[in-house]
Amino acid sequence: PVKESIVNDLEYDTVKSFIEKAISGIPVHAITTDHRREYKSIMDELKINHQLCIFHLFKMIGKKIFPKLRSKFISNTNKIRLCILFTEIKEIFRTFDLKIAINRLNRLLEKSNEVPRVLNKFIRKIKDDFERLTLFMRDGFVSRTTNPIENYYRNTLPDYLKRIFKTPYGALKFMDIRKNYW
Repeated sequence: PVKESIVNDLEYDTVKSFIEKAISGIPVHAITTDHRREYKSIMDELKINHQLCIFHLFKMIGKKIFPKLRSKFISNTNKIRLCILFTEIKEIFRTFDLKIAINRLNRLLEKSNEVPRVLNKFIRKIKDDFERLTLFMRDGFVSRTTNPIENYYRNTLPDYLKRIFKTPYGALKFMDIRKNYW
């Protein structure tokens, strides 16, 4: 991390202002982010190379398909099909060779009319964001995930707890509880 801040919101202007201040006077090669919509236009405006986190992509897909895998209303055959297709999506990014990744994506696109709607949406997202999802393949100095920064902050808490700590009130409350504990 270059800079840290506790803010009241994660609106476009707040995020853009933070990034501008954080990179002021620092040479920036690229920034890897999660998939918040605002980041794309902010990075474009600031003319920063932008890698979208592969781990977060897989996590988003998993959140959509795992309930279907637990459903009693979906056949085992369709569940296996979902798992195989999810693996094929993951395989696009399990290489550092851009040509291989393009071929894998094209194979998925060729059979997109056979792919369940839940995964077809993500395949289109991958196609639309392909440049941002494969920057790490074109430039070996770019991290493909935000995991190094997540590990720095030890973000291993459930989402509902992480949201609490992302507000000034939540952060101060947490520090107060820790102070009392010690």
